[in-house]
Amino acid sequence: MKTSEIKDLDVAAIAALVSEKETELKALRLKHNSTQGVEAPSRITKLRKDIARLLTVANQKKVNK
Repeated sequence: MKTSEIKDLDVAAIAALVSEKETELKALRLKHNSTQGVEAPSRITKLRKDIARLLTVANQKKVNK
C-alpha cells in the first residue's frame, strides 16, 4: 500500500487496516514457524512495512490536528 493512498484515509480507517494487517501477520508468522511453512516468506516483511507506514501516517494526522 502506498503512502499517498494511506494519506487519503481517515484515522478510523487506518486503525481498522492496522488491526487487519496485524491479524494477517500473526497468522503468517504462526504458519511460518510451524511445519507447514509459507509459500511467500517475503509477505511477512511487506506486511511489517505496511503496518509501519499506516502507523506513521496515523501519528502524523494526530499531530497535525
